[in-house]
Amino acid sequence: MRPLLFSLLVVACGARTELGVIESDASIVPDVQEASMDAHDASFDDSSDAHDAHDAETEEAAPCDFGELVSDAFGASAWWNGGAPLPAAHYRVTYVDGCMKYSSSQGWTVNAYANGPDTLYVVGANEAMIAPAPGTVGFLVNQGAFVSFDACVAANQSDAPLEFDWAGGPIGLWLDDSPYTDNVAGQSGRNPTYRLSSCK
Repeated sequence: MRPLLFSLLVVACGARTELGVIESDASIVPDVQEASMDAHDASFDDSSDAHDAHDAETEEAAPCDFGELVSDAFGASAWWNGGAPLPAAHYRVTYVDGCMKYSSSQGWTVNAYANGPDTLYVVGANEAMIAPAPGTVGFLVNQGAFVSFDACVAANQSDAPLEFDWAGGPIGLWLDDSPYTDNVAGQSGRNPTYRLSSCK
């Protein structure tokens, strides 16, 4: 009985050992790793696509409002975008605030004359004139100019904006006047101020 019992135990142990061993197939591991890497690459590609889509949205949503710019009453040019070139587009220059005097004995206004001399211009590079800036015309009280600074500002609020097509380059404001020494700046530095936009 003992030899038979021993044989049964050996067979039983061997059977348990065989059942407990899982033969590994080396070819499965690379497939799993490859699938994992493919999934990672796909995830990376999706991220790149999302990044590209975000860039496209950013380009589409690029600001068309270049902000406000205060002119100088003594001949210095002022530039939107810090003087850097602006892209080709259809632009609009809108009056926001401010007036000045061309002499202390005259009234508050924006332009002394409709188209120079003594006119505030929207300009390109090297002060090349694009067009007179929107605003009241006249330098004498009751002839286009005002006794009150606030009345001058109020009168300019309804002025139609200047619109023009631009081939590209810097855009600014420059007062064509001579001499500049008798000019009076706007109250509290509120010289004629404009907003530039390219929104249609």
